[in-house]
Parts: sequence; structure tokens; C-alpha cells
Amino acid sequence: MDPKRKTLVLIHGLGLNQDVWAWQISLFKKNYNILIYDLLGHGDSKDPENEISLTLFADQLSAIVDYLDIKKAALVGFSLGSMISRKFASLHPSKVEGLVLLNSPNRLLDNERSEILERAKLLREKGPEYTTNAAIERWFSNEFQQNNPHIIQLVRNWVNGNRKEVYSKIYPILYYGSVDLKLVNEKKPSLIITCDQDFSNGPDAAKEIAKKFSSKDIVNKINSVETNIIIIELNKSVNKQQIINHFTNHNVIFDWYSMGVQKIRIVTHLDYTEKDHAALMEIVDKL
Repeated sequence: MDPKRKTLVLIHGLGLNQDVWAWQISLFKKNYNILIYDLLGHGDSKDPENEISLTLFADQLSAIVDYLDIKKAALVGFSLGSMISRKFASLHPSKVEGLVLLNSPNRLLDNERSEILERAKLLREKGPEYTTNAAIERWFSNEFQQNNPHIIQLVRNWVNGNRKEVYSKIYPILYYGSVDLKLVNEKKPSLIITCDQDFSNGPDAAKEIAKKFSSKDIVNKINSVETNIIIIELNKSVNKQQIINHFTNHNVIFDWYSMGVQKIRIVTHLDYTEKDHAALMEIVDKL
């Protein structure tokens, strides 16, 4: 590795392997040292010997960067890889330059938790091929599937290549790991990316907040919500300081000033939970 360059560590998602980054490496390697590897129980890595946890996967990464004498790196994680990145940052902050979190599981609804455990049971009984079609539907839009059949088949082969006794053992980490991450507070430069068709990390909560605010007389206009960002324009006659005081008294802090005098910017970050959402809805109701 070139000691003059910064290092990017690319961490794949559940059921995949390091080859998932083949399309990105050619671009990134022009400016960065690139580290890719297979998570425990995936690809060419050995099966996990200890209890499955985000700490186990974070320890694997720590051992790899120590072996390669990488003092600090930026972590790019997809799905489970993003959860591992966040856990690693909380355990080894001195080794982390920054985080890029792609479609990171976080605020799971009750039905989503049940579905994860049900899929793990199906994996254990029948193997990964019985869950692959549903996974493809969650991961890729219909348009992408139709236009890229070779990629879809490649991903299908990766998932089907997992050993059912190992894959089913690791799979519930999506549920238990999301609970674990509620305690993580990584203070690192971070880029968080999600998409409007993402299965469980899209803009639904942001749209609910926007709808709730739109029913209030104080609001003049709200931007079209397609991500986790809401920009609210207050009516000119509204005393903005009173709005600030209302939310501050309930320990809620928005971006009050960066968008303009009568605008509020709200972002539902990765640590925004169902409980937080319910509480915020009640606070808005009291406006």
C-alpha cells in the first residue's frame, strides 16, 4: 500500500462477498489504497467460531488492519457492512478516518424483525436458495432486474453459494445488531446514503413528519420529501422563536437557521427510532 494515500476499507453485506465491490474498485484505486475482504462465514473466510455479534465482525476487521499495519482508514459499508463499520468506529475510534454508510439497517419495525427471524428459520431448514428470490426483490428495482440480468444472476449465485448452517446462524445479526447499535454514538465524519426504494431505511418516517407539519397553520410550504430530509417554510407572520422554544422545551433540536430566516431543516438520522418518531408526532400535535 502507498503510505502517501489514505485507505478505504470496503465491507460487503450479508450473504455477499468482497466481489460485490468490483464495480467501485477501478474508480477508487486511482486515489486511495483499497482493502476488501470476506466477512467471517462468507466467501473464502473461515466460519465464525464464537457467538455471532457485531463485535465479532468488528474484531475481525481490527485484526486485519493491524496485520496490514493500517493506522487509520475510512470505512465504506453496505447493509451489514455499515453496521459493522459503526460498531468498529465505537470500539476503535482512533483507527477510523470517517464513515460511508450505505443502506444501513437501523429502525426496524415489529413486522420487519419478525420477517428477519422467519427468514433465518427458512434458511436453516431449506437453505439460501429458498430466500434468494425475495432478497433480489428487496435489493433491486424491477427496472434494474430487467436491464441487468447478468448482475442479478451473479448476485443470485453469491447468495446461493452460502452454506445454510452458517448463513442461517449469521442472518439474525440484522435484528440483534440493530438493537446493539442503539448504544453506539460514533463521532466521525460520516456520509449516510439511503434510497427511496430501500426496503427498511427509506424516507417513510420523514414523509410522516412532513404530513404532520403540513396540517399546521404555521406552515407555508414543505419541500417534496424523497429522502430523510424535510425542509419546512413557515408563514411570514409566524414568530419562529416561539417554534424553536416549543421544540427546545421538549429536548428536540432541528437545524433552525442554515436554510433561511423562516425555514426549518429536519433530518431523520440513522439513530432515529420508532420511540423517537412517536414522541415527535405528539410534540408536533401540540403546536
